[in-house]
Amino acid sequence: MSNTDDVRAELEEWSEFISRIRYDGPRPGDAGDERLADETVSNEFSGWGRLDGSAEMNNLICRAMEIGYLRALQDVREQRVTGLGPTD
Repeated sequence: MSNTDDVRAELEEWSEFISRIRYDGPRPGDAGDERLADETVSNEFSGWGRLDGSAEMNNLICRAMEIGYLRALQDVREQRVTGLGPTD
């Protein structure tokens, strides 16, 4: 197996892992969360400047960040963050 094959196999493993991370989708009234996550990650990612990674790697990074952002929004709204009071 060549180094390129090793890299491709590792990218596929990471892609599968990221795809398995559970995100339940938006709750009623939170339908804009996916758009908000996409915008936030796009802004953050573009702030890093040009990355030397492949398009596949950059896509994995963005997907992982979006999932993390969406999960964090759910945790805050459902008050699962220690020390946070009501969010309304």
